[in-house]
Amino acid sequence: MRKTLLLIFTLVFIFSIPLGARSIGEVDIGLSGIYHTSEDQGVKDFFEGMGKGENWTVGINLNARLSLINLSFMVMIPTSTLDGSQELNLLSSLSIDIPLVTDLLYFSVGGGLTTDFVFSGEESEALILGRPIDEVTFKSVVLDSPIHFKYGLDLLIGSAKIGLFYLVDTRSSLGLLGDSGGWSKLFSSAGKNKLGLKLELALF
Repeated sequence: MRKTLLLIFTLVFIFSIPLGARSIGEVDIGLSGIYHTSEDQGVKDFFEGMGKGENWTVGINLNARLSLINLSFMVMIPTSTLDGSQELNLLSSLSIDIPLVTDLLYFSVGGGLTTDFVFSGEESEALILGRPIDEVTFKSVVLDSPIHFKYGLDLLIGSAKIGLFYLVDTRSSLGLLGDSGGWSKLFSSAGKNKLGLKLELALF
């Protein structure tokens, strides 16, 4: 499986080189405005919800690109929960750019993991994925973080990138894919999706 994935990424990398004059790689940093949506919203409710501040979150983005392959991290600024704690979301995504207009407009598709952190007034009560931090390992975070799908449209203006993206949180995780019914949950929305606008600038 690993050799197959490596071969796929190698082929994408080789065949994407001649697609345009875009630099072979870059690192971007930026900000996003993220609107939390519900899959059962009608069109009217969807647009009315955009006027409510509690439905919006600010995200800080870090993106590394090699040819058409992107690895991105987005930290959503902490929001208050009902019990007064602060919740922070980290979204780690891997995606592929598909040029619609070379060096100008790109469609991206991919997915990744959504990891939730909850902080209270006491450091010892910090939770990762609902569990105390001292009971969580890196492996368990990777296996238990819910999987999301990400779709985006990016407009390039010099060293700047203006984008629109849509995130679909699923009911599955890497650890559940091997269980009975795990693959079906991968295509089942958790009900809360995200629509975002972003502005990124290339650092180098």
